[in-house]
Amino acid sequence: MKIKYIQGDLLKAPEIVIIHGCNCKGVMGSGVAKLIKEQHPLAFKEYRKVFEETGLFLGDVIWVHSNNKIIANCLTQQDFGTDKVQVDYDAVECCMTEINRNCIVHGITAVAMPKIGAGLAGGDWNIIEKIIETSLTYPIPVVYKVD
Repeated sequence: MKIKYIQGDLLKAPEIVIIHGCNCKGVMGSGVAKLIKEQHPLAFKEYRKVFEETGLFLGDVIWVHSNNKIIANCLTQQDFGTDKVQVDYDAVECCMTEINRNCIVHGITAVAMPKIGAGLAGGDWNIIEKIIETSLTYPIPVVYKVD
């Protein structure tokens, strides 16, 4: 599905589902993940609970209902830091496939996200954009550009 780009605040998006990338270390300390943690503390609490009980695994999605939104914590990177590319493209694809499947089941027609994996995680947006457009066949992915 072709991505629709919008300039605006991801956390004020009208779409019910907000997708963002997380690491597998149980930390949401910067970037969009930190904003999610601050404005949707339940999303962090559930993410942290999974981390403590079973561990976090690349490609998994932790779904959380919070403040009239559904937050999709996508485990797209093993670690964090800006010293190297952290995003795992295969994990992005797994997450998008899971999101696609759930959106079909629940009739969700659009999802909001940042340029997932291309910010602090250091990924190449051209690669990630193609993954999203081929993996999300049902919901329209709406990418909010935050400058």
